Amino acid sequence: MGSVIDGSIQGSGYGQRSKEGSRLARDEPGTSGIAQAGKEQAKQLSSAAKKRIYHQVESRRGDVAKGMRGLVSTLESISDRDEAKVARPLLGSAAGLLRRTSDRLENETTEELLADAQTQVRERPGLFIAGCVAAGFVLGRLIKS
Repeated sequence: MGSVIDGSIQGSGYGQRSKEGSRLARDEPGTSGIAQAGKEQAKQLSSAAKKRIYHQVESRRGDVAKGMRGLVSTLESISDRDEAKVARPLLGSAAGLLRRTSDRLENETTEELLADAQTQVRERPGLFIAGCVAAGFVLGRLIKS
């Protein structure tokens, strides 16, 4: 009769499972094919998801740019009123920022926009986090009302 330590308990498959487990741990040729196939499937799934996201972004960019242009014209009409003398500089800068953003959405590719966004986030992570907090606050207020 064997002992538990050497993995050969009589009447059990413990010794076999132990040997199979050690083969998996060593990544012998029988298991590397499975691992490689899993990695390839993960890459294909990732690529398909990325293509789908890019397609969704491409299809909605025009709508977002159009909405921004509408907001720009609204801000400009508000800033032209006499009551908005104090807020005119702020409204003008907001309109300019929205106009530049809508122009970029229309004229640049999704890859260019994504690369630029990644660069901005790396250069100013604090600003990115503050923007996310502000956007979350605004969305929360809109959802509540």
